[in-house]
Amino acid sequence: MAKIMEHEARIVEVFPEERRVEAEMIVSSACGECKAKAVCGSAESQVRKVSAYTEHPEAYKVGDEVTICIEQIMGYKAITLSYIVPLVVMLVALALTHSRYGDLVAGLTALGACALYFVVLAFFRNKLERVIVFSVKKKFF
Repeated sequence: MAKIMEHEARIVEVFPEERRVEAEMIVSSACGECKAKAVCGSAESQVRKVSAYTEHPEAYKVGDEVTICIEQIMGYKAITLSYIVPLVVMLVALALTHSRYGDLVAGLTALGACALYFVVLAFFRNKLERVIVFSVKKKFF
């Protein structure tokens, strides 16, 4: 059975025609929950918006407290696409150009290859939104 990661959020927009809701969730760093965060100063949290798909968007309204869910395997896919693949692209470009062109050209080529990868990734954003999917469920008190 797939492991599900859940996070509390609040609905900020509903798109019934797309069967989608947009929710804001407050994401804290690991030290954000520490009891000493008031004196430490390194605690940070940020608000993130996520789009979640649902079969019944009419059941949600702006301001509803919900739970955003994602399968753990989707998180691994996102990490692979955003961190591991660009690292491999950068290292391959660096290895292929370093011995022939030197440090400066190899470094610039590696950075350019990584930038090109992210441009291609942005180009396929709509397709990725259908692969890495968040779901939403109503929070019952």
